[in-house]
Amino acid sequence: DADVEELALGHHWAQHRLAFEELLTHQLSQQRLRESLRSQRAPALPVAKKLPKQFLANLGFAPTGAQQRVGKEVAYDLSQPEPMLRLIQGDVGSGKTVVAALAALQALEAGYQVALMAPTEILAEQHYINFQRWLEPLGVGVAWLAGKLKGKARVASLEQIAGGTPMVVGTHAL
Repeated sequence: DADVEELALGHHWAQHRLAFEELLTHQLSQQRLRESLRSQRAPALPVAKKLPKQFLANLGFAPTGAQQRVGKEVAYDLSQPEPMLRLIQGDVGSGKTVVAALAALQALEAGYQVALMAPTEILAEQHYINFQRWLEPLGVGVAWLAGKLKGKARVASLEQIAGGTPMVVGTHAL
């Protein structure tokens, strides 16, 4: 009876052991993934100077200390010759998109085309509008691609992307 009661309350030693083993397995698989990524090569993007400086000057507000810190960490990660493994987490309106824009500018300044993919068309469209507003004054073109884009508009967008428009924002249609 005591064991059944412990099981019902989640206090049985076997449940604790199972939870420990699941967490250990997860940690070991994450470690293996990190080691695998470290063995892969990625382009080392020099830390950008010109575009981020112009972007921040035109932004209309000063980035928070946290945005500046995370932006620098991401810039450092992108300057390394292995893939970045990073999750940026924050509340709505905490500035994650600004950090993503800074990362995009680093790739753009290094001569790469950048794609930003959002999980929904509404969010992708919000990002498209923001990136257009932020980047076009810097002379950086922004293209849009989503599942709802059909016909001639879709063909035009695909041609724009294939033609090298520097920044592309969209959904899984990318």
